[in-house]
Amino acid sequence: MSDTDYDTWVICRHGSASTANSVVITVNTTLQRRLKFAEYPFHVAVAIEACARSIDRSGRIGAHESQHLLSLSRVIREHLEGEDQHLIAIVHGAGARRLELRARDGAAVKRRLSALKDENTWDRPWHFEVQHDPDGKLAEEWRGIARTPQDHHLSVNVPHGEEAPHGEEAMDQHHFLF
Repeated sequence: MSDTDYDTWVICRHGSASTANSVVITVNTTLQRRLKFAEYPFHVAVAIEACARSIDRSGRIGAHESQHLLSLSRVIREHLEGEDQHLIAIVHGAGARRLELRARDGAAVKRRLSALKDENTWDRPWHFEVQHDPDGKLAEEWRGIARTPQDHHLSVNVPHGEEAPHGEEAMDQHHFLF
């Protein structure tokens, strides 16, 4: 199997000394080997805020709220499935669950996210930004943390483009893993 037949997701806990917050970061470390940022020139950041009473002093989000934010993020990701985009990082903690994506058509993603936000009643506030970033600099912070060995806890390889075990599409496994 070639290293472009799968994505490697590095999952690590990272503490910020400046804010005393703890986050779990899940980063696709192989994405830039199979796609060029210039071809996916838009950085999309979605942040879903956690309920304030579910956050401890270090910014960690309680288990029940984490599951709820995971469900909400799945709804958002599924709504974007028709767009040409790729998930590059998930940052969970410090009071929110954030999704970082690369998109080919920023205007289309912005329209789709705006429509989703307007058409549903959401029990958690969320917002998004779409920025032109052909060099991939806006996701460099997360990729840099994933390269730092002291924060690593786990690496997961997720195949793509073929059928996965149990008859699932490999491309959809990230919904269940993260």
